[in-house]
Amino acid sequence: MTRALGAEEFGAWSIFILAVSNATTIGTLNCGSSMMRFLSGRRSTIEVNQAFSTVMAMVITAASALIALLIIFSGHITTFLFHSRHAFILTVLLCAALFFDCAFEEMKNLLRARRLNKSWALFCLSRLVPEIAATLVVAGCLRSFELVSWAYVVIGALSVIGGLTYLNFHLEVTFVSPTARVAVRYAKFGLPLLPGALASAISLGADKYVVGCYLGLKQVGIYSVCFTASALTFFLTGPINDVLFPELSALYDSGNSESFRRRFAGIQKFVFGVSVGAAAILVIFPQEVLRLFASREFMSGSTTLAILGAQGIFMAIVMLYAVILNVQLRVWSSTIFWLASGLLIVLFDVLLVPGIGIEGAAVSQLIATAAGAILLIMAHWDLFRITFKSEWLLQTGLAFAAVALLAISCQGGSLDLLHSALKIITGSMVFLMCLFITGFIRFEDLRKMISAFA
Repeated sequence: MTRALGAEEFGAWSIFILAVSNATTIGTLNCGSSMMRFLSGRRSTIEVNQAFSTVMAMVITAASALIALLIIFSGHITTFLFHSRHAFILTVLLCAALFFDCAFEEMKNLLRARRLNKSWALFCLSRLVPEIAATLVVAGCLRSFELVSWAYVVIGALSVIGGLTYLNFHLEVTFVSPTARVAVRYAKFGLPLLPGALASAISLGADKYVVGCYLGLKQVGIYSVCFTASALTFFLTGPINDVLFPELSALYDSGNSESFRRRFAGIQKFVFGVSVGAAAILVIFPQEVLRLFASREFMSGSTTLAILGAQGIFMAIVMLYAVILNVQLRVWSSTIFWLASGLLIVLFDVLLVPGIGIEGAAVSQLIATAAGAILLIMAHWDLFRITFKSEWLLQTGLAFAAVALLAISCQGGSLDLLHSALKIITGSMVFLMCLFITGFIRFEDLRKMISAFA
């Protein structure tokens, strides 16, 4: 898509998707977290239907109110997001995408809450695959982010229809009368988390708004490619966090502290290893990664990508221990943490972006995320001390150094797609081999990992 749209059009598309994501965070009222917290154990069909129907009623009401506000202030919104007062159709598309995304999100969250992991994965892929295909085809043929947005909305509508059909026929989920009892219980848990969830979403995307304001949509496009590439860690570990919350909630509620710590330790080791490995590739081969993701128009973002690659290690830790806050029902602690993180990122963005460009946005992410990781570790020191082994730092550090030595030994060369891919693949293999040699990965760990994924 980056090659088809170019930096400026891709920047506008990135802003559109970011706005949909942030609006969806508000429109869903964080009901997904409530379902995962209270619907993860054994529940009857009646309980499931009541909870799902109540959540959908809450979300549709909130989304409708938000859509009304977006339409009323559409002129200001399009000026702020797309630097144009003549893009009312984009606000309409934003509203339509918001409605369908809110509904689809709660269907996904129901499957996550019920710990139907395979169904959840297939459910997500059933939307993701046609969505990617449709947007790529439209971008490649028509080269317009506005038409790409239309494709996104159409796929979203079809996904909601298909999702409701799937839940009805395969899981016997039907709509019943919403209940005030469920609404109050879910609101008491979810709403205090909402400011933090919104701050979390904004902290991950505020850079693009600030970059857009100071540097224009082209730089937003370049920064968005760097941010997307740096999200490699989340692509690999994100599904684990999706499963981790309801899983740990069930163990925590059962009082099985030993199983709780053992499961968390195994997940933490895997996530830490993957995040350091991803950082090694992104920090040492940023130009090669960008060459795979985008055209040469985006190569100026290599320094930004390297900084964001290092930030990924801290973000992996933050995401893990933020889950623990929610499991322990420390909802206000979670909210305050994400609010502080979001404010810190925006503050550094405003200070750094005008002076040093998109690298400043990456530095602000690194500083805020590193501070957040340290703070969360201190807040969960007993759990961290028991579940995190100090030798992991040495083992992964040696693997990181081995990849750096590989890069030094094969400096220069072409930046074409083939050579870039070969360097990244070789670097990944060297990192993985070093983890085996240092003992970070053992065959027993592989067996446990396969068992956990199953």
